[in-house]
This record gives sequence, C-alpha cells and structure tokens, in this order.
Amino acid sequence: MNLQDSLQSLSPIHLSEMEGTELMSRLDQKFLIQSDWIPLLIKSCKDHYKILEVEGARQSGYSNRFIDTKLNDSLHAHTRGRKIRFKARIRQYDSNGKSFLEIKEKTVQGKTIKSRLERGKKVDLFEELSCVEWDFLNEHYRYNEPKLSDISCHFNRLTLVSTERQERITIDTDIVFKSKERTEDLGSLAIVEVKQEAIDRFSPLLVALKAFRFEHTPLGRRTSLSKYVLGMLLLNADLPPRSYRMVMKRIRRLKNLIN
Repeated sequence: MNLQDSLQSLSPIHLSEMEGTELMSRLDQKFLIQSDWIPLLIKSCKDHYKILEVEGARQSGYSNRFIDTKLNDSLHAHTRGRKIRFKARIRQYDSNGKSFLEIKEKTVQGKTIKSRLERGKKVDLFEELSCVEWDFLNEHYRYNEPKLSDISCHFNRLTLVSTERQERITIDTDIVFKSKERTEDLGSLAIVEVKQEAIDRFSPLLVALKAFRFEHTPLGRRTSLSKYVLGMLLLNADLPPRSYRMVMKRIRRLKNLIN
C-alpha cells in the first residue's frame, strides 16, 4: 500500500469538528522515521484515528519562518537541554494562505504551551511584523531582542486525530530548509509528533512504532530535535551542535543511506 492509498483508508475529520480540541497546552513527543514507514504505521492503527481533511486534501503544505535572537538564545536553550525554553515562528498554510505568529513555551514539567496570533489574510511569509505582532511576540517570547531570521522551512503534513483519547499525531514529510545562501532537506526522513494532554504510552501510534525499534538509531526513537534545531544545524556548519553532535552525524548518514 502506498501513502495515498493508506490516507484514503482513513475516515475523515474536518476542522469544524475539531473546535475546542486544539491542544494548545499539551505534552509532545517527537520521532524521526523513514517516510516509507508511514503506510505501515497507518495500517497498524487506522481503526483508532481519523485524518484531518481540508477542502478535500488529506495532506497539506506548511511553511515556517523561524525567529530567534542575535545570540541564538532559543537554539542554545534547546541544545543545552534547558527545561524552560521558548521557540517562535511565523507559520503559513498553503491550503488557505492564512498565517500565524506562534510562540511555544516548554515548561519545567515538560508541557508545551502555544500562543498564537493570526496575521492578515495572505500576508507574505517574509513580511515584517506589525507593531501589534511585535508586542505579542515580546509578551510571550522571553528572550531579549528577538529578530526574524532568513531561515525558513517547507513541509507536507498529515494529521491524525484520535477517536478515543485527547491525542493528535502530525507526520511531516518532504522537509526542506532554506536560508539566503543554502538549501538542505531531510530526503526520505519524516518527523512524527505525538501531542497529548498527558503521556499515554498505550497510544496506538506509539505501540505501532515499536515494530521498528530495531532499525538504525535515531529512527523510531524519541528525540527532542525540532525542525527549528535541525534547520539551524544543517544550514549553519559553524554552529556548535553540542549534545546533538552524534545524532546530527547519524541523520546525515541516514539521509545518504536511505536516499
């Protein structure tokens, strides 16, 4: 079964049915997988999830533009394993052109709290923030002197919604990072993110992932690597990866091995 056939095997759910279940405060778990695992994962747990469908599409394009400070405080907080840290971005949806300014706070308990402000309709991803948007960013993003970076990321996302528990699964494929000077991609690697109100180790998706646990590390293993951290480290060879040094070497090797 290919990816599109596997997506069609799921029952749809629409945005109007998901109101009030945004999980803006949640616990997240991320996993790096091979894209060709996706149909097998869906087949293993398709009775437990519906797929988000927007205007007939079950997979949608997203673009992120990252925000940090001159000293890369957000990046260093991640690479140093700070318990409390912040991440900011502009996100734009290919499906409707809407964009949002989003700030994520990771609490000492490991919970993710997301605040977001909708921008004007079809505002360009690289358009400067308005005064209202700068105020919103400074209110929720606790690092001094934030600035819009020239690093962006585009990917395709499918979203699974649990029919039994407060849980969403996002699976991002075709991930491409760009700066003014360089372009890097993750090839056939994909990122799975499990979003829950509380950690549920009996999640059908997490159980299905165990079938791949003997594959090359870090595939199928929980990771704290976000797309922001991956993009920054892939596009900036001079940045010290610190605790991610070994995993970045493995990711580069896996990318070449799989592709």
